[in-house]
Amino acid sequence: MSYLSVKMMQQSSAPKGKRETNQMYLVDLERVVSDADTQEDVLSATEGVWSAIYERMDPTETLWVVAPNAYRDGRMWPIAMAVADYAREESGLTLKNTITVHRWEDRGADMESAYDEILFFVKDKREYQFHKDDIRVAHVYEGNEWGGERKEGNSAYHNTKVRRYNPDGKDPGNVWLDEDRTQTDNQEVDEVEPIPLREALRRCVLVGTNESETVYTLWTNEIEDMVSDEERVAEPLDVTVLREEVSG
Repeated sequence: MSYLSVKMMQQSSAPKGKRETNQMYLVDLERVVSDADTQEDVLSATEGVWSAIYERMDPTETLWVVAPNAYRDGRMWPIAMAVADYAREESGLTLKNTITVHRWEDRGADMESAYDEILFFVKDKREYQFHKDDIRVAHVYEGNEWGGERKEGNSAYHNTKVRRYNPDGKDPGNVWLDEDRTQTDNQEVDEVEPIPLREALRRCVLVGTNESETVYTLWTNEIEDMVSDEERVAEPLDVTVLREEVSG
């Protein structure tokens, strides 16, 4: 199996350790795509949504959009990139990154897309908050590289000593998978499995908000309990209300 890889995630532009109070927005287009007859129908169904959310957002806040690719009528709909272009044309949103989540087990048919994209938008690329430390994963070769002795190295940017391994784990990257390294003794990745979409959304919530903050949702399916489990508050948005806010 091959995996789409895009550039590495970037962390918040805010100074290290500084966590601003903010909310986040989460949109799931799976239902919209399922109901559409054409890719143009998908874009039309979101008309007004992007500019309304943009106007609501503070500079530190982020927007996450689940954009499932679809195979219809003998061809693939590149929903993620089409929505990214449409949202940017309609509003001042900046596409900061794209996360890939494999969902083969959820689809299970030969002509179904095996992956979804989660689009990560920001309003201000200098002020947005992204708490990457909250979703770090286990290091692969920690303690086994360089004979297990080189725990420090020289910074490529500054003439200072730096730790080779972040104590909170390694960067999760842009392709989110469960990694099994228990089958051999050398800590290589022995097997990978897709993570459920629900776990992917949980990670979005963790990097986008702090405890007790609000996650505004649109078209999401039954994730309120997951949001409350992470001590955030889920508040659904009404697409009609959003459109009315920008129609004038």
